[in-house]
Amino acid sequence: MDNTHTTIKPARGLLIFVLASGFVSLTFGMSVLLSISLPLFILFLWGLSSAGASRVRWWLLPLLAGTLVSSWYASHYAVTRLDGYIHGRDINIEGKIASLPVINGMAARFDFAVSHAGAVLYAKKVRLSWYEPPDLQAGETWQLTVRLRQPHGFSSPGAFDYEAWALRQGIQATGYVKSGSLLDNSVSGIYRLHQVRALLREWLYSTVSDNNRGIFSALLLGDKTAINTQQWQMLNETGTTHLMVISGLHIGLMAWLGFSLATIVGRLGGIPLRSVPLPVVKALTGMLFALFYALLAGFSVPVQRALVMTFAALLAPLLGIRASPATLWLLALAAVLAIDPLAITSNGFWYSFIAAGALLFGMVGRKERTGWPVTLFKPQWLVFALLTPLLLFNGQPVSPLSPLVNLLAIPLIGIAVVPLLLFSAIVQFVLPEAAGFIMAGLDYLVTGFQWGLQWVSGLIVLIPPQQSLTWLDLLFAVVGMLLLIAPATLRLRWLAPVMLMPSLFPKTPEIPAGQAEVTVLDVGQGLSVFIRTRQHLLVYDTGDRFSEKLSAAESVILPALSKSGVTQIDRIIISHGDQDHSGGLPSLLSRYPNVPVISGTRLPGFEQEWVKCQSGDHWEWDGVYFQVLAGGEYRRSNDASCVLKVTAGSDSLLLPGDISGRVEKRLIEQGAELESSVLVAAHHGSRFSSSSDFLSAVQPGAVIFSSGFANRFGHPAAETLARAQSSGAKIFNTAADGSLSFTLGSGDMTVSAYRKTHTRYWWR
Repeated sequence: MDNTHTTIKPARGLLIFVLASGFVSLTFGMSVLLSISLPLFILFLWGLSSAGASRVRWWLLPLLAGTLVSSWYASHYAVTRLDGYIHGRDINIEGKIASLPVINGMAARFDFAVSHAGAVLYAKKVRLSWYEPPDLQAGETWQLTVRLRQPHGFSSPGAFDYEAWALRQGIQATGYVKSGSLLDNSVSGIYRLHQVRALLREWLYSTVSDNNRGIFSALLLGDKTAINTQQWQMLNETGTTHLMVISGLHIGLMAWLGFSLATIVGRLGGIPLRSVPLPVVKALTGMLFALFYALLAGFSVPVQRALVMTFAALLAPLLGIRASPATLWLLALAAVLAIDPLAITSNGFWYSFIAAGALLFGMVGRKERTGWPVTLFKPQWLVFALLTPLLLFNGQPVSPLSPLVNLLAIPLIGIAVVPLLLFSAIVQFVLPEAAGFIMAGLDYLVTGFQWGLQWVSGLIVLIPPQQSLTWLDLLFAVVGMLLLIAPATLRLRWLAPVMLMPSLFPKTPEIPAGQAEVTVLDVGQGLSVFIRTRQHLLVYDTGDRFSEKLSAAESVILPALSKSGVTQIDRIIISHGDQDHSGGLPSLLSRYPNVPVISGTRLPGFEQEWVKCQSGDHWEWDGVYFQVLAGGEYRRSNDASCVLKVTAGSDSLLLPGDISGRVEKRLIEQGAELESSVLVAAHHGSRFSSSSDFLSAVQPGAVIFSSGFANRFGHPAAETLARAQSSGAKIFNTAADGSLSFTLGSGDMTVSAYRKTHTRYWWR
């Protein structure tokens, strides 16, 4: 019998594995039964295929493998995730500090490897914060009393998926330390590496200038915590952020340095080539250089991913794998997903592989006669062309000059700064004076590098993000860019502008007059609401400020605005000055300046002009009526909240801010028009708000609680929740449901929950 047709094409098999793994990871909800039944179903298909039907059977093998890998990963998470009953309880745990502690003001943050717990706790790695901690060193053994909860992020359009990130990092719980005692300060095993990294960080901080600490620490140790907001903005505007994130570029450059060094030494006769072939020496040296750098950088998940890619490229020829560059690219992709199926949820994963794919597609096998300027610039152009649609889709502005900037920046950082920095880090243990001399030169070099980037960023007009693009628009854009860099002999470049049209001129769905689209954003323990009419947008509250570097505006509000295609805000209302309602205002105004601001109270630290909210204020936008029912009438900040009612047709929304029961009572006594289709519960569901009388006056069909997951205030209070349920209203909570959307005046008041419409198995 002729079995020649049974030969499996490696590239096809790898592609099927990648697609199967990605499909299972992104499509399935939390269902252990489903993750077990799908592989069994594929095995059933395998059994049905007859012995002579090998053409049908071969593709089931990579399909089964990809499905099994991701299904097992999902099932393992389901079994080992933190039990909900542990939330809010004191737990005693023992273990080791598993990362370099990061000091932020009066608090420290670190990862903790749990070896023993006083409760049923499957978590082996948790991320903890400790206020006013003692001196902490990586590798020390501690007994801690902690409070833990499942990792929980913001579920909102365009927001960073913190829960997927935590799962990729192996972090199974987050929490804070209440007390602790040191059991053993001796360091052994892999933790000695962390000790070395801590010593190197201290050496760096004492050697280089303050403004360069973050840059050097990121390049040597993968620690980006010292890079300030202004530096991140400069790097983003010049398209050089990737240089500060140790990834395939850095690991690949280190492998290339080792590879090149072995080549030179071998040609000079320094290697006994009769005993060991030069290709083997070069590959092993390159892998050793890459591994050393990866360990020094903390061996994080992105670094591991880059290491797998590099090892796949170097080992394939040694193992006799004679494959095309495209097959090797798919092999690296499949290897990464086999180790970490959720890598597919990481932007860095896509950036790394698309950049490598662009270089392979645009350069390998091309026999074009070009001068050296084109040879130098072409790799930057290829990467820029294919990454631009993805960067814009993910909410990142793109600099048109970034290929030129990277043409200089990549060799400077990758070939000059990083090797000398690594050399100095090693030498400083034996010759500290020589290392200090080298570092002084590098310090001047990096200062000049930052000055140059700052100068360039002042000249650049950025291409704004296009998060409103659909996945289909993105696909067309990527295909268009591929056609643009395709060989001229294909004669298909004329199609590129056609494929790029949807992304260049995105069409935003229009809201009919007389309707208002409302989104109550998931901003944690705070509040922020978008109200969009046909031609206007109102932002009610801006969430909390979490730190000097981060607020709800950067984390949730700005990505959501970009995702919806908004280019203008017409008015901002801050209910009152509490930080969980006004914390994101400065960041929001920095992106959208000159927007009128209305507030019920004075805003601490806000120096721009604002207008005080007054009862009786009203206006109309596109057939939608806005009415202020109360505001600024009490000395107590919460009770002075600006109470806003929005009406479109027969539907209405009531936003009471943080008012208490006494303001609710006064509104009832004044005969205010409180009846509304949707009520955003006052003060996040405090027991002092949303009284039974108030709920009876409002008669809401839905009550929305905007609260943080497992928040320390216990919002929404049990009695408030019971009153809302007794009113007959449907109950929603941003902590459990994510951002909530509905349309006033459409005749359909269905509330859409982001965590329900974008379900992921790692979401609680």
